[in-house]
Amino acid sequence: MELLIFSDSHGRGERMGDALSLQRRRPDGICFLGDGLRDTEFLSLTPIPLYAVRGNCDFGGFFEDADTERLLFLEGHTLLLTHGHTYGVKSGEGALIAHAAALGADIVLFGHTHTPTERVLPSGSVIGGATLSRPMYLFNPGSIGYEGFFGTLLLKGDTVLFSHGRV
Repeated sequence: MELLIFSDSHGRGERMGDALSLQRRRPDGICFLGDGLRDTEFLSLTPIPLYAVRGNCDFGGFFEDADTERLLFLEGHTLLLTHGHTYGVKSGEGALIAHAAALGADIVLFGHTHTPTERVLPSGSVIGGATLSRPMYLFNPGSIGYEGFFGTLLLKGDTVLFSHGRV
């Protein structure tokens, strides 16, 4: 399974289309991590499932009712999708990591900082008194709107492979 990951489009939704056109094959899903939820409207025209959450700049209209986080269960993995602002990720990822561990998430996708990030916490790491039984992957694609950054995730069994791209 391959996912295309976007965050922080801030009115530049066409860049998501540009990134989609760069893919060798159609992804199995698209994750949007907030701040530009309105920009995803054109993605609804594609047959690709869209998994989206609201960011701190997504307000008014139907955005008020959109979730600020979402759990996905794909290919034996538990993915936590969040913008990250509710966990103060600009000041560090500790609160987000603790929350993800409490939920049993092993893949955490977040935005808000506009900075491409990829980290792995190895199995055996102790988080909030609990020991991770498998690695926890943290990934921020960066801002598609400002810098043109996006990400991809390939899930196949125990294989978790992230990459960053730029349009």
